[in-house]
Amino acid sequence: MVHFLVKILFLLQLFIMIHNIQGCTFPLLRQHQVHVLNNLPVNSPKLELHCASGDDDLGYNYPDVGTDFNWEFCATRRTLFFCHFWWDGKDQAFDVFNDLYYCIHGGKGFVPEYTTKCQWKVQSDGFYLGYYNEDVGTIVYTKYRDW
Repeated sequence: MVHFLVKILFLLQLFIMIHNIQGCTFPLLRQHQVHVLNNLPVNSPKLELHCASGDDDLGYNYPDVGTDFNWEFCATRRTLFFCHFWWDGKDQAFDVFNDLYYCIHGGKGFVPEYTTKCQWKVQSDGFYLGYYNEDVGTIVYTKYRDW
């Protein structure tokens, strides 16, 4: 009986390792992406951002105007990423991902249900949350908050 249990545990561990190598194929995980586009004016002060979760510190980043900082991850219902932004003497910090279906709690109305690619845009007037709309072939943004 013990030999049988050892075999089962070994196979279970092997199964989990294979699925972790292949990405988010484990049934309780979903692949998500967060993009933060710097859409501030050219020749303005540098945007600084620091993003992290409880498990991953993504460090301090300084995306050039017109470029984005992005990452992908396997998400569960407990996954949370936040970012702290600094620009031109202003700063804001908020969650950029905490919801499997709408990117953020309260995201309904900003993005469609089951959005897995959360698109953030930083502008001089604030922060926008968006999604890629396949019907029009572009990212559609809605203002989320001011600086």
